[in-house]
Amino acid sequence: MGLGRLDIVAKELEISVDRRPFLLRPDCPPEGQPRRLFDGETETELNPAMQERARGANLIMRRPQWSPNTLYVHEATLYAKEQGGEADDRFHHTAAAAYWENSADLGNLEVVRGLAEIAGLDWAELGPRLESGYYRQAVLESNESARASGIGGTPTYLIGGWRKFGDLGVEELKTIIGAVGR
Repeated sequence: MGLGRLDIVAKELEISVDRRPFLLRPDCPPEGQPRRLFDGETETELNPAMQERARGANLIMRRPQWSPNTLYVHEATLYAKEQGGEADDRFHHTAAAAYWENSADLGNLEVVRGLAEIAGLDWAELGPRLESGYYRQAVLESNESARASGIGGTPTYLIGGWRKFGDLGVEELKTIIGAVGR
């Protein structure tokens, strides 16, 4: 599992990343749904530009066939953030790799359990919190706050009060961070 472009830049420039929950498809049913084809994609391949960006960041990205309901994985991410240290990064990278490399169903509680355990999270504590909806309101509020501020998709970067939407390359991220300061 490789580091994403933002994580490469963050490590190199010694800045922190604050990931926040955002539901791409807030109306996605709990069981998920088939993933729609995006411009330039085939049934089995991502568009060429996305494939090139993935290669540039040493990531493996295959076209998932399924769009999961991501509430559980966002809730688990909030738990990981609470754990401090690198727990958030470990869980994020574990979940992202599982989805993009293997089309893991991030809406399945057992799948999230496996990812949490791989990332070193305490399932005995996390599991009951996910089952009870302990983090649900925080995820929904984060999503609504993002939408109210004009965010409509991912990735969206907020850097020094400046907002940029889209899949940015490493050099472009460095340039933006340098221009707006840390």
